[in-house]
Amino acid sequence: MGSGSKPLWLIWFAAEASLAILLGEVDEQIVIPCYALAPNSTRTVWVKDTLTQPLLTCNSDSSSEGRFKRINGTSLEISNLQIQDEGNYTCIECLHDTDEKHHTKLRISSGPHNLSANIYPTQTLPNGTLYTSHGSDLIFNCSCQSHPEPIMDWTFSTYFGNPELFHEGDGFLLNFTLLQVASNYMGNFSCSAKNSLSGRKESTTLELLVYHPPAYPMACYANNSDDLSQLLLHCYWPGGYPFPSLQWKQDDEALSNLTSASNDSDSLVISLNSSQLVVGQKFQCYGRHLIKEERICHVKIDLPDLKSQPIRTCLVGANVTLSCTVSGANPSAAITWLRNLSNPEVEIQPGKKYSIYQSGLTSYLTINNCTDDDDGYYVCKAANVLGIKEINIWLTVSKPHNIVGLMATVLILFLLAVAIITGTIFYCDPQVYLKAHFLRSRGTEVMVLVDEEEEEEMEEVIQSTESTSPIGTAISDHYVVNGNISKHQVLFHQPPDNINPALITEVSEDKEDL
Repeated sequence: MGSGSKPLWLIWFAAEASLAILLGEVDEQIVIPCYALAPNSTRTVWVKDTLTQPLLTCNSDSSSEGRFKRINGTSLEISNLQIQDEGNYTCIECLHDTDEKHHTKLRISSGPHNLSANIYPTQTLPNGTLYTSHGSDLIFNCSCQSHPEPIMDWTFSTYFGNPELFHEGDGFLLNFTLLQVASNYMGNFSCSAKNSLSGRKESTTLELLVYHPPAYPMACYANNSDDLSQLLLHCYWPGGYPFPSLQWKQDDEALSNLTSASNDSDSLVISLNSSQLVVGQKFQCYGRHLIKEERICHVKIDLPDLKSQPIRTCLVGANVTLSCTVSGANPSAAITWLRNLSNPEVEIQPGKKYSIYQSGLTSYLTINNCTDDDDGYYVCKAANVLGIKEINIWLTVSKPHNIVGLMATVLILFLLAVAIITGTIFYCDPQVYLKAHFLRSRGTEVMVLVDEEEEEEMEEVIQSTESTSPIGTAISDHYVVNGNISKHQVLFHQPPDNINPALITEVSEDKEDL
């Protein structure tokens, strides 16, 4: 019961008709009637517990301190109740000689007051809301002042759910610990204290936010606007609660009017006009989270670089594929194909004649059914917000050749050349073949070369053998070696009797020639 409210009267009658229990509250007032008086009684004496001195005598209507007063001649009024006023009160009639007494038991309640709740370790936002990080161990503490001891409890409720009882107990202090708090314990925690005597209940609520850092790495990248007039800088750091604050800077200087300092998104996109950009320019995105250290990611912008085969060929009626690879571009470059004919600025569009597809950073242009009109160079163009790069590819269209006939002609010419060379050799010196054939056939013939010093001895041997043995004929020859004439003699032994007569005739002819 708050200050200024009406007195709280609660009366329990015991088994005896003369016993009643009244309940009062500190700082309030209460009137205790005397129920056992005779109808004509007009005055009573009030005694508390076993005090020898009554609170009010028959001749006094109030106590010395003024808190106790007799009203209506018989009732006792106590104002500004205190806890020490709790006890047994007895009324006795003054004018009649009687032993009739009436006993009243007064109970005094106080509180609960000064209810205090705390959750720690936590941090506090400017609006008073508490926050902690996911996985922390939290201690919940609640205390109050009350008489008698209160019944206390801790409850939890989400923003859309019913309260859930966590812990309760009797006493002036109630604590419990929540281990490894999860994200689903984000909501309102309430501590309540109830006076077991008066039923008065007080409670206090603390809002707790459970934060967790972003679950994914911070990332940033650059992109082109649709018309290549602006650079779009993207920065995101997802998966956290609350959202991080993100900020774009250039060389550690914040980009004016392009900063998001509020926690309303996990991404930030800003745009810069192409006129503000230079090749090689660098940007940084800074990310900050309440329970995570600062993160930075970098973006460097650059023109595209193109690579391709400068010359390609295609046979009439066949297909050919031109390729063009872009590298180094940031933001990424869009690749288009053009011709150098009447209108070189018109892009080649996919269709029956041309097929265009891109795989990764490489674009492919396929020209179907090549004709003479397809001869010339093609332009591969790559463009981003910083500028345009182009590379030319020359295409030559030629008619197909009879490869089989060409190879047959080459083979025939080769065989003809071999035949001419062989015929020439036979025609100029036919004995080369005959001598070679004779040496291969007469495996038993021996040719001996003799120096001049041995010539005299050899001549004597030959002369002696010519007259006595048909060994053969000696043929002499001269050779010049180091300026000196050296005479050699070749002896041919007679062949066996069973040799072919034709071969003997051929050898005889050779001798005559010599």
